[in-house]
Amino acid sequence: MPSALPSQHALPKMTFRVALLPLLAQGALRGSSRPETTLPETIYFDAVIRDFTSLHPDFQSFDGHSKGLVEDVLGADKKPVFQGGPQLSNKENFDQWFRDVPGVNIRFDYSLAMNKTSSSTYVYDDDNFFPADGKGWKDSAIALDGLPHNFFFTLELHTTFYYTGGEVFTFKGDDDVWVFINGKLAIDLGGVHNPLNETIAIDSLNITKNTAVDVSFFFAERRCCGSKFRLETSIRPVTGTCTIWGDPHIDVFDSGIVGREKVAPVGIYNSGDYWLVKSDSVMIQGRYGTTQFTERGMSAMLALAVSGPFLKNHTLIIQQIDDGHVLFDGEPIVEEFPSEFVQNFMRVQYKEGETHIDDVLSGYPVKLVRAFLPRSVDLRVNRWSKHIDAIIRMPQQVDGQDGHCGNFNLDASDDSKSLILQRSSAVSSTESLFVPFFASQERITGKGARPGRLRGEPAPGWPRGLPGGPGGRGAGRHRGLAGSVHL
Repeated sequence: MPSALPSQHALPKMTFRVALLPLLAQGALRGSSRPETTLPETIYFDAVIRDFTSLHPDFQSFDGHSKGLVEDVLGADKKPVFQGGPQLSNKENFDQWFRDVPGVNIRFDYSLAMNKTSSSTYVYDDDNFFPADGKGWKDSAIALDGLPHNFFFTLELHTTFYYTGGEVFTFKGDDDVWVFINGKLAIDLGGVHNPLNETIAIDSLNITKNTAVDVSFFFAERRCCGSKFRLETSIRPVTGTCTIWGDPHIDVFDSGIVGREKVAPVGIYNSGDYWLVKSDSVMIQGRYGTTQFTERGMSAMLALAVSGPFLKNHTLIIQQIDDGHVLFDGEPIVEEFPSEFVQNFMRVQYKEGETHIDDVLSGYPVKLVRAFLPRSVDLRVNRWSKHIDAIIRMPQQVDGQDGHCGNFNLDASDDSKSLILQRSSAVSSTESLFVPFFASQERITGKGARPGRLRGEPAPGWPRGLPGGPGGRGAGRHRGLAGSVHL
């Protein structure tokens, strides 16, 4: 914003899934029809920021607001296309704004958070938005708040939301802001100017309801000495569930998502450590292995591991009951039953389960581990003597994700068993979330019975009449949550 202008302009942390997101990443939101009671209090997004200096010809220069500085359609690389105008020097300089150019800009990732309002919209409002302070080139100028801040940066985010009708997107701030919906320019606040306000109703764009909509957001802070940014939307995040049970069968995130058709579960019978969810922030792995009761090389899920930046790089591991534990950074937690483990960013409960993930076991008491984790990640794990069943409920990751739970792109057609296995093979020992806490897989697979128990003897607490019960038969076939399951 020009220093002569009295108002501030700040880029608040972008929010909702239709807001900002790391370069080339994908995410999703859904519309206002989602039940209010299920909305998370905060939604997180990751943006890309590129820091410049005042030596760049387009920064600390020019005044005024102009429409038409960029073309109405995004380029093939999902970048704004230069059209020119009184607030831009030339195409070569503009093309550096949202691309990594050594010696011209310094790129870094920036995590954005938007909070739910009393009217169930999501908003970020900041009169002093300086995400590049202390980063990038580390230059500064005195801002309107009397403090030194790092100006001269751009911000880029790409995401997807599920349009159901009634969604609204409102922006107020400065300097340049361009919002593209399905590749077409919807908000054009180009130039170096006082804070400007604009609202776009998605209903006005002639988009088919109940479809996925792409959003690209571009922002530039080009002049000292203020930064004002407010972003509000009624778009809500898409939250899905992945269910893993039995030998194991996996009901992927995209199966039945936002009213889509359910697809058959994926059956994966191999042993080893595999990604269930792999993203830049949320990392979840399952360890599959045989027990003394499985036959024909089939497996069951023996343990679940959760880690990643969203968990502050701690690791939570949930194992089967026999010879197993619930571990936090390798140390046992919730050893008593029932009990609870609480940190300032997460909570783990161990208690009687009210529902069964595998409905074949519904006649038997179940012990439940419930983990409430950051970024609205919710785990429900049924612990049995020799295996575990699990439900992972979480918002779609705006930076993209994949694994045996699928890529959560609102399209189940690319989550068949063959396609998932092409994209996600067994993890190496260097990638495994389990290996740092276990010298070998043998420690938690439970291969072989405990001392003193014969192969045909049921494990303590194992339901009689099910595979692994009297007689030691492991080939029993029974119906699980969504199909036939072999244990």
